Amino acid sequence: MPKESITTAAKVVGVILIFCIFGVSILLLDRMLTPEKTPAETFEAARQKLMSAEFDGVKYMRNNVETYMIAGLDKYENDATEFNYGGRNNNQADFIVLLIVNKSTRRIDFINLNRDTYTTVDVPADKYGTPKKVKEQLCLAHTYGDGKKESGENLRNAVNHLLYDKVRIDHFLTMKMDAVKAITDFLGGVTVTLNEKEDLASIDPSWTAGATITLSGDNALKFIRYRDTLVDGSNADRIDRQSRFLKSLLKAVGDKKWSRKYLWDAYEAVGEYTATDYSNIDELLADLETMFEAFGRYEYGDVVNIVPDKYGRYETRETYGKDADAFMIDDESFKELVVKTFFRPLEETNKEKE
Repeated sequence: MPKESITTAAKVVGVILIFCIFGVSILLLDRMLTPEKTPAETFEAARQKLMSAEFDGVKYMRNNVETYMIAGLDKYENDATEFNYGGRNNNQADFIVLLIVNKSTRRIDFINLNRDTYTTVDVPADKYGTPKKVKEQLCLAHTYGDGKKESGENLRNAVNHLLYDKVRIDHFLTMKMDAVKAITDFLGGVTVTLNEKEDLASIDPSWTAGATITLSGDNALKFIRYRDTLVDGSNADRIDRQSRFLKSLLKAVGDKKWSRKYLWDAYEAVGEYTATDYSNIDELLADLETMFEAFGRYEYGDVVNIVPDKYGRYETRETYGKDADAFMIDDESFKELVVKTFFRPLEETNKEKE
């Protein structure tokens, strides 16, 4: 095989590896993630530490979950430069998905956040003057920083703010959207089914309502990127497509098996595509073989898409006064989702002990 082909294959497998790490590592690395038994005399202190939230006067303990944020990045349209106005990079977060892994129920749930959500974003001090918090679209949080790990941290902080600063995102992965093409082609395509009212024949004649289609790399990019920018709120339909594609992709990835050495070489090659907060990759890779052997033990739950009318509404360009849509969260319904997903009432926990 030519050297160029080997390098390309390594990069592709590396990207797939990263998805696997974020989708299943918490399930399988029990040695790293299961806390040691707490001595009886310190149990109450540990218990109070877990009681990490209060909503509307009710105290909660966090469920036994780990949360991963996966974000796909896309550049501003027709902008080939790496940085633009005010020193901000040109990579917005085009999709932002939370993988919530519940070790008690042995289940993975998904929350697909709306990139247009109007929320609190940090403006770091080191590059942008006086530190401050601004209100703007969630996707723009990634434009502050180096476009890599620094920007990923800033996006994670914005998601934490959106989650009422009461749910800490444990780990994150950001990846450039062009990598999706390589992943899809390597897998031999990703199969998705269009909704009964989802007619995308204007993009591809075979994409008619209700059709089951196998996407190639180029078509995968079209499928997850397409939106009618002339229609306010068009991102809601795209969010649904992206979540269906990601779920199908993760399931397809789970069928792959790799040698320990090849996994390491692939991870080394994938750096140019991704950024993550993991600092001890050696320890993580040491358990990869065990991870792949145990893959599939947990069930995949539903995907919750943060779209109107269930979780908020769009403000039009005219109302919002900006050259973009703004999605306004409905606090009541969104808070209910956050509490249900991440917490349980402290009162219920006390009853369990009786």
